[in-house]
Amino acid sequence: MHVTVKLFATLTRFKNDAKSGKPFEVDLSDNANVTDLINILQVPVNEIQIVFINNIIQESSSSLKDGDVVGIFPPVGGG
Repeated sequence: MHVTVKLFATLTRFKNDAKSGKPFEVDLSDNANVTDLINILQVPVNEIQIVFINNIIQESSSSLKDGDVVGIFPPVGGG
């Protein structure tokens, strides 16, 4: 299956030529979940704060479907 991924902020360093929020495609097995995707992208789990699937916050154990759009965000600070 194919999913579209958007990495945000500091997470873009885990994908060559990635820009924050710029979508790219990833091929996964048919029974993949968010954790599988994170492992393929080689993003350390401790650097991820929120994952959205189709604009809805989801857990890392959530299953993915062909055509899903996954947004991955690091912890954000500010004041």
